[in-house]
Amino acid sequence: MWALLPLKDFVQAKQRLAGSLTVSERRVLFHSMVEDVLGVVASYPRFEQVVLVSDDPSAHLLAEHYGVACWPERDFGVRGLNEVVGAALANIHRVAPRSNVMVVHGDLPLLSHRELDAVFDAHAELLNEGPSGLSIVTDHYRRGTNILVCNPARMPKLAYGQASCELHYREAQCLAIPVQILNLSGIAQDIDTSGDLLRLLAMPQNSTAQHTRKFLQESGIAQRLNLMSGEVNINANSTAVVMNTQSAMSDWSVL
Repeated sequence: MWALLPLKDFVQAKQRLAGSLTVSERRVLFHSMVEDVLGVVASYPRFEQVVLVSDDPSAHLLAEHYGVACWPERDFGVRGLNEVVGAALANIHRVAPRSNVMVVHGDLPLLSHRELDAVFDAHAELLNEGPSGLSIVTDHYRRGTNILVCNPARMPKLAYGQASCELHYREAQCLAIPVQILNLSGIAQDIDTSGDLLRLLAMPQNSTAQHTRKFLQESGIAQRLNLMSGEVNINANSTAVVMNTQSAMSDWSVL
């Protein structure tokens, strides 16, 4: 089994957090999350090889630091996540034709060896049904694909984006590839919005997400998000009180 981590340009990462974080904050946040993921993946003994795919200089430095390979995205001559991952999978198949691949994304700071074991074992059971299979580890909304395990020699068309979990599942069924959807609490917690960050900050601290938590606390982002969340709740409660008061006055006028 190989691990493949496709990484965006760090400066352009996490665009959906633009309303809460500055460009530099988003860049450092993504860097911190990738470090959390690499710390787990690079030390996981069941991976034969770990490869990052990115043109960002930070990715190359991280690959060197964690002792993993880094393939420049530009070498594939394609653009877009689906195309880049597809090209990387094809390259892995040329290098190691008998290997399966686990595609892991860089915004999963709660990734752990324990959950990787669960994915490995579940996929091994799926392969009892045939020489290839597709395992999808979804997000907490059960719509996205946070981890994908496949055989590059026989896999469905990649469909990262909205509703990718369902699309990957249907594509596999159309090709008669054994497929399963897994839900694991840590892997499910990808980070896309300020709500995801607040959910992470509210979780009990353990050995996961250490780089991410440290950055959020030391940068003041954690305090800022909690303050913003409190203000939103106060405003929501105030609105509810006004609406209830207006409703009561309306009811009284009827009486």
